[in-house]
Amino acid sequence: MRRRPLTLTLLLSGILLVSGCTAEVPESGAPTPPSSSASSTPAAPVPTADAALPAIATISLGATGVHTLDEAGQVIDSAVFADGPDALVAFLTEATGTAPADERDGDSDEGSCGPPSTISRWGDALQVTTRDTEIPPLYNSTVTVRAAETDSGIRLESSTGFAVGDDGAAVLATLPAEQYIHEYNDLSGPLLFEISGASDDGKSYGGAALVSPDGLISAITAPASLSAFYC
Repeated sequence: MRRRPLTLTLLLSGILLVSGCTAEVPESGAPTPPSSSASSTPAAPVPTADAALPAIATISLGATGVHTLDEAGQVIDSAVFADGPDALVAFLTEATGTAPADERDGDSDEGSCGPPSTISRWGDALQVTTRDTEIPPLYNSTVTVRAAETDSGIRLESSTGFAVGDDGAAVLATLPAEQYIHEYNDLSGPLLFEISGASDDGKSYGGAALVSPDGLISAITAPASLSAFYC
């Protein structure tokens, strides 16, 4: 047998070694395996802003509480008198965007006819009066409105829709006789526009207002009886 030359044998061995270390090329059309560096974590969702709360257009005062309304007259939020004066002050502070100025009243006989109280005022338009002692069943606080709007332009009205400065005769026309007192025999005096209950002596109370001798609504207050504007 003839032997192959040594050079040819070494050349053939090198070709076999190279072919064994070369990566196989995938067949045409075969899927390409994913790269190990690619991330499998899905992209985080883009956060969306919370829907803006509706702007307060009106503060409405009724027999059982106070409410904020949007421009369409829909209730945004409420605070009831049973929650106490602190809740009422906090609610109106948030609604108006301003803190009230507090003052004392009734600590002496001079210049006051009411019981000792703390009055929280938002200008001349709106106030919460907190009596030192509770007067059942009217709790120990009342909300009073003496203008048609706050300094920032929020409308102030009764739960039935009238405001300070409105025609008293139009309001009186909607009420039963027992909800109105002729103070000066000229279609003026206190009225109840909404009733929420009666005291032990049978006197109704709820939302009250005052018609001045000029025929216009001059104040709205609750919870109160027909005697709310008498000292």
